[in-house]
Formats: sequence, structure tokens, C-alpha cells
Amino acid sequence: MKLKDMHILIVDDNPKNIQVLGQMLNEQNYKIVVATNGAEAVKAAQAVQPDLILLDVMMPVMDGFEACKQLKGLETTSNIPVIFLTAKNETDDLVKGFELGAVDYVTKPFNSAELLARVRTHLELNLSRKTILRQSQEREEILHILCHDLSNPIWAAQTGLQFAKNPQELFERKENIVSVLQHASNIIKLVRTLRAISTGKHKIVLTGINLSDAVEQSLEMLQYKLTEKEIFPAVHIDASLHVKAEKISLINSVLNNILTNAIKFSFAGNPLKIEAEKKGSMVVLSIRDYGIGIPKNLKDRLFAVDQETTRFGTNGEQGTGFGMPLVKGFVTAYEGSIEVLSEEKTEDSADHGTTILIKLQSDTAESADIS
Repeated sequence: MKLKDMHILIVDDNPKNIQVLGQMLNEQNYKIVVATNGAEAVKAAQAVQPDLILLDVMMPVMDGFEACKQLKGLETTSNIPVIFLTAKNETDDLVKGFELGAVDYVTKPFNSAELLARVRTHLELNLSRKTILRQSQEREEILHILCHDLSNPIWAAQTGLQFAKNPQELFERKENIVSVLQHASNIIKLVRTLRAISTGKHKIVLTGINLSDAVEQSLEMLQYKLTEKEIFPAVHIDASLHVKAEKISLINSVLNNILTNAIKFSFAGNPLKIEAEKKGSMVVLSIRDYGIGIPKNLKDRLFAVDQETTRFGTNGEQGTGFGMPLVKGFVTAYEGSIEVLSEEKTEDSADHGTTILIKLQSDTAESADIS
């Protein structure tokens, strides 16, 4: 984001001050939002999410100190930098303002050069903070892929080797073991691609994928988890259905994450239904489990990368809580969408469990990668 695209919220009960500040900032091409008291400021900040707030100290209804306190106490506005606007005889009170979380102050009457310099400095600092946060989230995504998504093919290969009791059985499992280890190799290649995408050197390439084959390969890697919980998936996907996606991430990140969760939060012997149908130009994939469901407060933040969503499975399985944000990121990159329907298990609930609906663009079989 460029500085000129940033929003600044001006909070002052004096129309003249708003006019002066607005003119200064408009000349720098900043986008301006106005509030005339603290209560309005809190509502406006939540609605607009400005990049900076210029907040007058002395105002009716709610003064600047109380407004700053409330802004810093709200999760959605706590990181927005606040610069206090104050008369020279009020500067002694600013210690309180800094204690409440303000980053700077400007005295009235305004010195144009000083005000613009302070505004620019704190906008640049806020932009840097957001950039660092985004980079940190990208690294978390990559770490999740390496730690979580790699575990499925590695465990599948390990399980295949452990259950091979003699050379003949090992030979019979060879093709499967080679296949899942190829998935592990592909995940490493995907991580390198994601790094290139994050630096702008590469774009994710969508190809035609046979959906039935993709689901089959995912279930193949998760077979040891399915067997452990005695879950036998009922799969109904027409072999002619093809979707536009990126194959490695679709199988190893999207499908594996969703199916792992379905298994994790199901009880032993629970059904698992996987179905797909074409609707217009889209293919809708439905993955339905009959497990413990998702609590509403958790469901509301399921895709938030900065929210804690991890919890234990029905057999005490642990998770990272980062899988679903990653799933949504990839589905969005495929120009698709994802929806979560869930009913939490209670003493009175009869129809509990979770359904994940993934809508992906349809693709013709002639152009699809069916390998």
C-alpha cells in the first residue's frame, strides 16, 4: 500500500481545526475521515480501520483520553497509531496520553511542516509493522506446510514399511510408498514456489485436476489415520469432474488438512461422506463428518491467521490451528470459495458434525492433469 492510499481519521470538535487539518492532508492525497467527538471516533475507527488517528484531547461527550483508552482496548483498533492534538498549555497531560498508548502529539496552532512530518513518520512505521506482520504470517504458513503437511506422506510411507512383514509385502507396497514420498518431495517444491510468489517472482499456476483422483491420493496418505479410527469414507465423485487448481497444494494442503480435521474430530466408527457435483461453471466438493462439530465462537475465527483455533481431537490428537487459514488462502488463489457448516455435539443434539463446502472452477477433461 502506498502512503497516499492511507486513511487518516481526524477527531476534533472544532470545525475550523478540521478544515485546516483536512486541507493540509488532502494536499498530500491522504484519504480523510472525520469525527467530532470521542464516541464518534471509536465507531468510525471500527468501521473504517484508518491507518492513523489524529485525536483532539479536549472534546465534549467523550474526551481524547477516554477515546484512546477505548480504541486501545478493542482488538480491531488497538494497533492503529494515535497522535494527540493539544493546545500548548495542555502538554503536561500528555504523559497520561502516552500511558494510554498514543505514539505522538502535535500542538495547536498547527505547524504544517511539523504536522505532515509526524504524520508521514507514523504512517511509514505503521506500514512497516504491517509488512513485518505479513511476512511473519507467510513464514508461519510455510512452517505449517513443512511441519504439518509433510507429516502425512512421511507417516504413510513409514506405516507402509512397518506393516511389510516380508520382502514380498514390501514389494507389493513399493508403488504406494514411492507415490507418497513423491508427495513429500512435491511439498518441498511447493514451499519454494510459495517463497517465489511472496517476493513477486512467481504466480500460482492453475491447471485442470481430476477431482476424484486428487481425493483418492489424499485418502491414500491418510489411510493410517482412517484405519486407526475405523473410519471408512463413502466417496461419490464422478470420474469426469475436473477442477482448476494447483495440484500439489490441492492434495497436500487443502484436502489433507480438511480430511485430517474430519478424522481428528470424529469418533471411532463415525461415517465420513465425500461428494461432488457440478453446478454451472463451478464444482462443489462436500466433505461431511459426524463428529463433535465446531463451537460457534471458534467457527467465527476459523480462518483468522492471528487467532488461536487449535484444540484436541476426540482421541487427544493435537493440531497447530493454522490449517484452515492456509486452506482458505489456497482456495482463494484458485479463484474459488469455502464455506463451513457445523453443529456442535451436545447432550440434546442428534445431527452434529461439520460440512466443508469447497467451490472450484470446473475444467474440461481434455485439458486436465489426471496423473
